[in-house]
Amino acid sequence: MNASATSVTATGDAASWNRTLLVLDLGDADPVRLAQVLGLPPYQAGLLARRGGFALHRVLEPGAAAEEAARLGAGGLTLVLVPEAEARTCPVRATGGEPADGALNLRTEEGALLIRGEDLLLVVSGPVVREYRPSAERRKVETATLDEGYRIHLHRRLEVPAIELDPSNFEFGFAVTGSTRLELDAWVAGLAPGVPRDEGFRLLTPALGPSGPEPRGPLAAAVLTRTASGRRASEDAMVVLDNAQQFRFYSAWRAAVERRRGPAS
Repeated sequence: MNASATSVTATGDAASWNRTLLVLDLGDADPVRLAQVLGLPPYQAGLLARRGGFALHRVLEPGAAAEEAARLGAGGLTLVLVPEAEARTCPVRATGGEPADGALNLRTEEGALLIRGEDLLLVVSGPVVREYRPSAERRKVETATLDEGYRIHLHRRLEVPAIELDPSNFEFGFAVTGSTRLELDAWVAGLAPGVPRDEGFRLLTPALGPSGPEPRGPLAAAVLTRTASGRRASEDAMVVLDNAQQFRFYSAWRAAVERRRGPAS
């Protein structure tokens, strides 16, 4: 497997979105065959086989993708091909909501949305690494530590854009006495206990990029971080990096694979 595949994010020039993602189905993968076909050391191939699930192999131009798919298929590996444009689909971010009679009544950036258990195809969740961009000033001033983020994507059967839940930017319809992340996880688990859930993103090496704007909702207030002396640090020193875009890319291609597996999966 191409080692750089795990660092591909959802950023990039829209003009290049005509490529093809080659995703390996590792459900019944043989480590010896993986080592031979992918040119991996036996130990690494063994880890990949034990991990199972799906793994992004490469992102190639259509012609090169067809040749690589033929080569891997001839070597006995199982692949799923996904158009890049489908893997670049931006999610619709939820800003708040509450459970309601076996469903989730959500408020999103695009309006009210009711999601029922039967609407769901796949749930993808994972941690989001957050840190300040290194700078000379960052080494001189004391700043607050950034907590790890978390995202949940609800992929629907009949609508391609995922619904993104962010526990740190979600207004609940009632007071939450414990962890907002655990609260949302409990909602999702109760909504569709039989729906496949993918948590494989946590196994990828984080690929950090500039953090995007917060959702347009009641919690989208700007937070000013100040130095120990009470003075506001420069905007450059406060630039936050995260791998939320990497998560969105992973989630989108994972849902595309699930759609191609069909109802028998």
